[in-house]
Amino acid sequence: MRIQQSLGRRAVTLIAAGVVLAVPGTRALAQQSETGLELTGYVGAVLPLSQLADQGDTIKAELTTRPVFGARLDYWFGGSWGVGFTAGIARPNLVVSTVDPVTGFPISNDLGSVDFLHAEGTLLFRPQLRGAASIMLPYFGVGAGIRSLGFSDGAGVADADDVVFILNAGGHVRLGDRTYLRLDVRDLISSFDDAAFDASKMQHEVLLNVGVGVGL
Repeated sequence: MRIQQSLGRRAVTLIAAGVVLAVPGTRALAQQSETGLELTGYVGAVLPLSQLADQGDTIKAELTTRPVFGARLDYWFGGSWGVGFTAGIARPNLVVSTVDPVTGFPISNDLGSVDFLHAEGTLLFRPQLRGAASIMLPYFGVGAGIRSLGFSDGAGVADADDVVFILNAGGHVRLGDRTYLRLDVRDLISSFDDAAFDASKMQHEVLLNVGVGVGL
């Protein structure tokens, strides 16, 4: 029993020493003011925060939450500024809710999957942090792009290509000299207008992504 306790104490000591030695190295990597290209592959989810459209209180259309896949190419000029180009694809479903005229209860109909494609350019700002906060390199961005919705033939809704305004935030943690883990959140803000509904609706489609990238 004493031998096991001694081995346990030694293991804890070695782990603690490894953490103490690793953190300064990670900070040193994070504090480097880097330039050049970064390529990241993403997987995440698209979360539509608003209804796609409606027609009074009788018809409401919305997209469901589904996985999203994408890639991003960033170029950092040095210091705090950079530009990013992102593209992704998802397959949410279009759900239309109506009200039963007899019972007054809502009825939901799944009208099939939607080809959700997005591509945008973003101006990025990365603050230069010091101390413990520099382990993660955060960034913030604004930009614009295109969001395309391709509906199934039976949905009765026309395909749409809409301009989107982008709000972006995220951060990455170094895994090695040229690799990193990245977390990314972006809000695609647009307006959807279709003849089948009364008026255009402001859209907020939030993309939550995690990815692994490499410096080129």
